[in-house]
Amino acid sequence: MNIIKEWWVQLVFLISILGTLISFIIAMINATKCTLRNDILEIWDRCRDSKKITRYQLESYVSSRDLYFKLKGDGFVHQLDKKIEEFEIID
Repeated sequence: MNIIKEWWVQLVFLISILGTLISFIIAMINATKCTLRNDILEIWDRCRDSKKITRYQLESYVSSRDLYFKLKGDGFVHQLDKKIEEFEIID
C-alpha cells in the first residue's frame, strides 16, 4: 500500500501510456485487416467475370489471404477461396 501512495503519479502515467499503446495496436490491426480485405476484393472483382486469374494475382491473393487469417479476419474470404480455386490460371 505504501508503494501506491508514493508512486501513484508514475503508476497512473504508466497505465495511461500502456492503454494508449494497446488501443493504437488494436487500431493498426483493424486498419491492416481492412487493407487486406480491400486487396482481396479487388483481385476478386477483376477476375470473377472471366473466371481467369494470373499467377501474380493468385500469389498476391494467397499472401493477403494468409495474413488476413493470421489477423483473425472474418470468414467471407473462405467463400471466395473456394470460388477462386475453380478459376483458370493464366500466364
